[in-house]
Amino acid sequence: MAKEEEDDKLPDQDAAKEFYAKYEPKEILGRGISSTVRRCIEKETGKAFAAKIIDLSNDNNSEGVSAKEATKQEVAILRHVAGHSYIIELQDVFESPTFIFLVFELCKNGELFDYLTSVVTLSEKKTRYIMRQVLEGVAHIHARNIVHRDLKPENILLDDNLNVKITDFGFAKKLAEGELVHELCGTPGYLAPETLKCSMFEDAPGYSYEVDVWACGVIMYTLLVGCPPFWHRKQMVMLRNIMEGKYSFSSPEWADISEEPKDLIRRLLVVDPKQRISIDDALRHPFFHTMQLWDQDIAPLKYALRKNSRRFSRISEMALKLHHRKFQARQKFQWAILVVRAMIRLQRLKFTPEPLSLDTARTDPYRVKLLRKIVDGCAFRVYGHWVKKGEGQNRAALFENIPKTELKHIYVTNLSR
Repeated sequence: MAKEEEDDKLPDQDAAKEFYAKYEPKEILGRGISSTVRRCIEKETGKAFAAKIIDLSNDNNSEGVSAKEATKQEVAILRHVAGHSYIIELQDVFESPTFIFLVFELCKNGELFDYLTSVVTLSEKKTRYIMRQVLEGVAHIHARNIVHRDLKPENILLDDNLNVKITDFGFAKKLAEGELVHELCGTPGYLAPETLKCSMFEDAPGYSYEVDVWACGVIMYTLLVGCPPFWHRKQMVMLRNIMEGKYSFSSPEWADISEEPKDLIRRLLVVDPKQRISIDDALRHPFFHTMQLWDQDIAPLKYALRKNSRRFSRISEMALKLHHRKFQARQKFQWAILVVRAMIRLQRLKFTPEPLSLDTARTDPYRVKLLRKIVDGCAFRVYGHWVKKGEGQNRAALFENIPKTELKHIYVTNLSR
């Protein structure tokens, strides 16, 4: 409690006169190991921003680089990649002997991670919308010879209109032409196999921009089904899964997802970086050029078409007849009414529940999408407060609905008695 109260204290006015002269700090938006993010108001315009206040009192990290030097490197990279719609905009920088203030544009919808936790999963349409922006932002970063190295939902912010803003360039690095990197940095669940090899083998060749492509694949997988592809309670097993590219589309959540996003994920999560799809090719993938009228499953559409096939065929027949006949006001008016009614039915499809199979509901209710969304939504509302603990992607544990072997064995043994 005392530690939290200490973190809540603002830096001394004398230590940051320039910042206080221009901005009025407000409530805390988030905390890091040595930094605090506060909402602040620009006094002259009244516009809201987010101020990242970095404490320089513990001025050495594990690699021996001073926090001041690391922050200056991050600022230089932020300014180098500035000017893109999907990159966070750095507004101001203030430096004092004990603090550095970085003032960013304010993204009111917070992290993509928190948004995903609130909705559990995203539809293909929303995933397409977000991933296109992420890939375009990463393409811009790579075009400036920068590799991000820590792409994940926590480092992607959403503005008022749910547009993406890539942030946190603390691990980002500028590369010379053909340069490879060997440092191990990033978040375990999003690390590419070639990054892990650098920490395991002395003769590892190193890695480059392709690690960001891999991270985009992990993010896309997570958005679609709510849990990451390689997560395991035992971190060594998770790392082995990453090294082998071992993941699957076998969970019930994937049954309702079309083939195109799965194909793109397969191309993004390729173990060999030389065979991995490029950012530009990913943006040209059919997944980003699919026209959809709604963001729900295709099952309700098939159900509605079967139910109304006679009505739709009647509309088609009438349209053909009208095309070959002279103008007849009465028939044209009837045809127009049928078209309007058909369009209304299509618009209401998203509110039409899918046919419920009682046999499936009895044997495996989690396979029914309607029930699954209710179960997952309740689980995240009850346990959502701990899904962000640490860096172990604990949100994935909420999707482990298969009983453990030991418990299952005990249960069967008791029944046999």
